[in-house]
Amino acid sequence: MTTFIFDVLNDLKKKNYNFSELTFILPSKRAGLFLKHQIAKVSNKTLFAPEILSIEEFVEELSQLKSVTNTDLLFEFYSTYQKLTETAKQDTFESFSKWGQILLQDFNEIDRYLIPQHQIFNYLSAIQEINHWSSESNQTEFIKNYLSFWNKLTAYYEDFTTSLINKNIGYQGLIYREAVENIEAYIQNTASKKFVF
Repeated sequence: MTTFIFDVLNDLKKKNYNFSELTFILPSKRAGLFLKHQIAKVSNKTLFAPEILSIEEFVEELSQLKSVTNTDLLFEFYSTYQKLTETAKQDTFESFSKWGQILLQDFNEIDRYLIPQHQIFNYLSAIQEINHWSSESNQTEFIKNYLSFWNKLTAYYEDFTTSLINKNIGYQGLIYREAVENIEAYIQNTASKKFVF
């Protein structure tokens, strides 16, 4: 019984493709190791190994961003938060980390699904204002700060993502969004490359 990868490699060999000139995009790094072993079985000569990327590595290449840990992202976001929030109104890092982690997950989901950021943040801000609607004189300081926070979401997001992009790092959703934005340029720059998915 032959494997799917073995069958694909045999088909490529029959069509006279040079494995060294191909780029293989696979679901995981582990599949890449298996591919290397299968190439050795299919090829009857010594050759340079082809470029083998996991789908995540390929998306990072498209986006030109590297994935970083949640801890790194939290510190980066805290820097943005400190920069855009008055010192007197800033939470401690301990307090920030509780809600900051949730907001990072929200940013990730927004970007992963390519949701227009400005629209969603405006909708969220409007919903919060409706939820806490009252005459301005009756609003407590806490409510004013709370609504002010929701109004700053767009600024937090924009400053945070710009900072990450300038450092060539990102979270999964931002990497996906940048990959989508860069795909046309990538296709033009790699027109001579042959990809096997």
